[in-house]
Amino acid sequence: MKPDFRTFLKETRHILHCGATGTELMKIGGETPGPVNNATRPADVLAMQRRYADLGCQIVLANTFGMNPLFAAVHAGQYDWRELNRAGVAIAKEASAGRSYVLGNIGPVGEMLEPFGTLTREAAYDAYRSQAEVLAECGIDGFSVQTFFHLEDIKLAVAAVRDVSDLPVCAHLVFNAQGATMMGDTPERCYEELLPLGIDVFGHNCGEIDAHTLGDLLAPVAEKAEIPISALPNAGVPRTVDGELVYDMTNEDFRSGTEYLMSKGVRVLGGCCGVNAGHIEAIADLFG
Repeated sequence: MKPDFRTFLKETRHILHCGATGTELMKIGGETPGPVNNATRPADVLAMQRRYADLGCQIVLANTFGMNPLFAAVHAGQYDWRELNRAGVAIAKEASAGRSYVLGNIGPVGEMLEPFGTLTREAAYDAYRSQAEVLAECGIDGFSVQTFFHLEDIKLAVAAVRDVSDLPVCAHLVFNAQGATMMGDTPERCYEELLPLGIDVFGHNCGEIDAHTLGDLLAPVAEKAEIPISALPNAGVPRTVDGELVYDMTNEDFRSGTEYLMSKGVRVLGGCCGVNAGHIEAIADLFG
């Protein structure tokens, strides 16, 4: 019997995280947003996540990114957002079959907080809390709060999760090659402000920053961090081919980047957009 997820995070030096979900589904004609496929293509979602688990991924994300009531009302209004969340967790749990830790995946609402946009803090918090409540009821092992560009926004999301659950929280922002988020928040500042909120993992996902630049950016945080640092970069910068985004990073380049991130103290490693089972297979032996 594997330990609870928080214990696992504390005791395991390097942890293999799964790769992309949404871009992998798009490659086979899946719908957007990705969680809609939990209703329309459940067998495809299951096969993709089972492949990650078969490769040894110790963390598998449920296909629930963005499925809060505000985002869903705009992008998936014909579906019950609660049921898409429940189906996403059920599929991931079936795929992992107890081998992987299944995390509920929470992303941004998709609007800018005031004063940069019209989204109020109260509305954002309520949306994140509503999704977290549904996910927590599904028997997940923890939460992945990811792809946030604004520190204040992710703080609301983490607070909302913490108000409904004491399960582990992995917090990921998107950092750029200039060393900060889109809103100008450095990794050091983000870490220092999120840690008191009770996060269990801190790091980066998505974006256009390469693994070597990312490793250098996260190294100072990893050196002093009290919790594992995570890096889930994309498979390079996509090209548009016949109207579709193509990520063509080789498995060898992805492995090289992963090894560099490890050398800089990053402990949770995997990938985001464009990172497929081939990329994950290319690094799996690093986690023995």
